[in-house]
Amino acid sequence: MAGAFLTPLVDVLAKRMNHPRARDYFALAVTVGTLLLVVDMATSVLGGDILVYKLGGWAPPLGINLAVDGLGLLVGLIVAGISTLVVIYSFVFMRQESGLGQYYTLMLLLTAGMMGVAFTGDIFNLYVFFEIMAISSYALVAFRRSKISIEGAIKYLIVGSLGTSFILLGIALLYGSTGTLNIADIASKLAVINTTSGSTPLISIIALTLFVVGFGIKVGMIPFHAWLPDAYQAAPSPISAIMAGGTAIVGVGALLRVSYFIFGAPMVGPLLIGLGLVTMVLGAFMALVQRDLKRLLAYSGISQMGYILLSIGLGTALGITGGLFHMLNNAVYKSLLFLAVGAIIYRVKTSRIDELGGLGRKMPITAGIFLVGALALAGMPPFNGFASKLTIFLAGIDAGYPILSGIAAIISVVTLAYMIRAFIAVFLGPQTGRFENVKEAPRSMLFPMMVLAAVCVVLGVLPQLGFSAVEPAQEVLLNPSSYIGEVIPGA
Repeated sequence: MAGAFLTPLVDVLAKRMNHPRARDYFALAVTVGTLLLVVDMATSVLGGDILVYKLGGWAPPLGINLAVDGLGLLVGLIVAGISTLVVIYSFVFMRQESGLGQYYTLMLLLTAGMMGVAFTGDIFNLYVFFEIMAISSYALVAFRRSKISIEGAIKYLIVGSLGTSFILLGIALLYGSTGTLNIADIASKLAVINTTSGSTPLISIIALTLFVVGFGIKVGMIPFHAWLPDAYQAAPSPISAIMAGGTAIVGVGALLRVSYFIFGAPMVGPLLIGLGLVTMVLGAFMALVQRDLKRLLAYSGISQMGYILLSIGLGTALGITGGLFHMLNNAVYKSLLFLAVGAIIYRVKTSRIDELGGLGRKMPITAGIFLVGALALAGMPPFNGFASKLTIFLAGIDAGYPILSGIAAIISVVTLAYMIRAFIAVFLGPQTGRFENVKEAPRSMLFPMMVLAAVCVVLGVLPQLGFSAVEPAQEVLLNPSSYIGEVIPGA
């Protein structure tokens, strides 16, 4: 956040000194510093600790706190890592755009909002950080000020504002019920209320519904998805990547934080399974008919979100592990694919599938990277998507829902079909004459893509690394009392 507010000053000084690239390197230094801080915290959290920081020295629940547990750390690592790679990618991709001081300011503010959602221990501040994240996203979608970008941003703004309104109303109902805004304190007091009354109060059910709808809008859950394809298509490709791999994952993390910590898995599970199943199936079939690469990836992202929600909704240790691992994998290969499409747009100025063809001969590295992302998305071995999807299939069978596992496997085949069709149409086949002088993407754009592709391979060949990364998050979701006791000793 400090970097975001300093970027305009750095931009002015860089222009006066005739070194405008200093602004870009400043943004990169901020994101790298953020990533290093999160990695430093990881050494403690992966060891089983929960880091609690009391703002102003005021102890919760009266004071506001930040709490870094396994779930927050997982989301924070994803956000910091992808933000750093997107800044590097933007060096060349956004070089010809005007107003880059504003661009990097908004991007750092977006990152700050996402980190705040991941780490806050106060539910009202969760809303505040969500608004910081959302407002930055609206502006970044509209950054180019074209008709399509402004239209996409306005749709996102209207629907996103509706979502945050639902979240705020849910917070108000919880505050009215418990008299506190601290997440750990709310969970502790609601448990007492439920035990005393012998059932879940109606006000809690209403609050849960409001949260699911609000966060469902944020992550593009069907039927709250209408804004997402337009926004992803209109935004600059680096922003599409950070939204697909960052903001959507942050939304899932917030949904898990509120639903599992506050309301409990038995109450939330069936709802997440139902919504996840619908999202997974309809998202895949809508992706099947798309003729624009960015819209295809947007709908495929909706479908993959369904896998995550369905698996976590099972409420079992294996289901939560599979959902969290798929959340991590989805952030990696969706960011990779949007950056690969950005490389295509950078060279040929279009993402329309029917206007492309034969680019594999001109952009072989981009073609290979896109294929890695496509196969990972479809859950093909030896890439990371296979390991997490197999875990989800096994979790469904283990929980007594073999039909759900069968449907999920069929949707993976559908996913493979539309991704291979897109790869053949774009990179194989006859080459049009206007692509004769097309060159491979610049190295600074290829580097982030190659890093993400390498992660897809490493987590596919060595899935135990992914399971180890999500294990602390799984433990804290299955046993929220450890989080509650660390934030409010004795609660």
